[in-house]
Amino acid sequence: MIPKEYEKYEKVVTVGAVNWKGEWGNKAANLERMKEKVREASQMGINMVCFPELALSGYECGAEARRDNRQCSMHREAAETIPGPSSEEIAGLAGQLGIYVIFGLPERDGRDPGVLYNSAAVAGPEGILGSYRKLHLAPPPIWTEFSCFRPGSDLPLFETRYGPVGVQICADFWAYPELARILTLKGARILFVPVGSASSPGKIDLMTHGTASAGSQYRSYIVVSNFVGAERTLSYYGHSTIAGPRLPRFCTIYSQGGDAEEIVSATLSFEALANARRTLTHREFGQWNLIIKGYQEIAALKEKA
Repeated sequence: MIPKEYEKYEKVVTVGAVNWKGEWGNKAANLERMKEKVREASQMGINMVCFPELALSGYECGAEARRDNRQCSMHREAAETIPGPSSEEIAGLAGQLGIYVIFGLPERDGRDPGVLYNSAAVAGPEGILGSYRKLHLAPPPIWTEFSCFRPGSDLPLFETRYGPVGVQICADFWAYPELARILTLKGARILFVPVGSASSPGKIDLMTHGTASAGSQYRSYIVVSNFVGAERTLSYYGHSTIAGPRLPRFCTIYSQGGDAEEIVSATLSFEALANARRTLTHREFGQWNLIIKGYQEIAALKEKA
């Protein structure tokens, strides 16, 4: 039985995660290929599709970010506001196809053009729903994100015909589990996670078990999308994963990619998710409803202010 607060939404959704091979620094080519993948996802019957972190531009910073500890020219030139040309083009296609698209890109601050964010745009049949800005940038000396980007400061939900959904980007999901719990308490039943996870020992296990564990812990569906192949200096292992509870199993890998470019998909039931939440967290679920109600009341007060 679907909880009352979710009765107005669709009961079933088919989600997709793109094992993505882009072209580093070639935004125009990546946008065209992204549109091809959105069309392919629509033909597969997918309702909501997710691309990786910074998929529009490429993940890696240019050499000057590490050498000079400064913003790299590639991300600076590729950056756009949201709404902006690329997100509006994707939103237009999403409107034609009736599909939701989550994709990573370097976002330019509309009020301060020198400030960039590692962001994910969320577009759908309604248009551009907004953006999520990565909260926890990968730290130096291994990574160079702090040289290019500023951390975000908000943890929004995005309203869709399948209910409110949350977005996290890479380290936000892997290293800061409290964020997934907050989004679930706020009302999300699906979390989309664009990542740029490079190959190294144990990474496939992290993708598999980390995604499945989060789905079990938060009683939510998790959709993680990763790169494949070589970029500028890094190589990626793919294995984009869709996971979540499916009784009698506490956690299930619904679908997982390999190390080649592809779209992995799964059809998910919100009635099954509601049953898992009632069965596995009976006492706590009542508390979740109270907390969700509290968030809704706070949001209503903000709208009136």
